Order: sequence, then structure tokens, then C-alpha cells
Amino acid sequence: MKKNTYGNIEDLLCNVTYVTPTGTYAKTNLWPRVSNGPDMNHIVMGSEGNFGLITEAVLRVRPIPQVKLYDSLIFNNFEIGIKFMQAVSKTSCWPTSIRLVDNTQF
Repeated sequence: MKKNTYGNIEDLLCNVTYVTPTGTYAKTNLWPRVSNGPDMNHIVMGSEGNFGLITEAVLRVRPIPQVKLYDSLIFNNFEIGIKFMQAVSKTSCWPTSIRLVDNTQF
């Protein structure tokens, strides 16, 4: 949810041990991110426990931010919200998490 600052989980995962009914899979950060064949990152992190369980993991961490700010904005219509999001994307201020939600989703 906060990948603008911290990255995707597959980028944060350095080492993992994954136990399946047929054996154990271990990955270290020395392996290439993408190679031929199935991407084991998708199987390990995308299967939500259907194929096995993570028993060990080493993740990159960052220091806790000095300031946390939570805020909301309400726009008169969705199109104005889209323009706002486009304007934010062109600045150097990238929030850790930002979402545009319509009234139905809200």
C-alpha cells in the first residue's frame, strides 16, 4: 500500500524459505530478479498460502519516518480529482500513499 516510498514487497524481500507439501524452496538475494521459467516470487507471494508457507524471511527495512501526516481532500467531481492526481505526479512531492476514490467506493 505504501510502495511509492518503500517499493513492492518483492523488492523488499531479500531471502525467503518457503515450505510446500513436496519440499522446501529457499531464495537468497543473490538470485536474479527475473529469469526464464516461472517467476517464483509470484508463486511465493501471490499464492496466499495455497501452495506453501513462508517459514523464514529477511526483508529490507527503513527507518520510521519522523513525521506522519494523514489527510483527505474532497473534490466537487471525479474529473477534478483526476486533474489533481496528474498535477501531484508532476511534482517532486510524492506521498507514500495516495488514492482517488469515487463516492460509490467511498
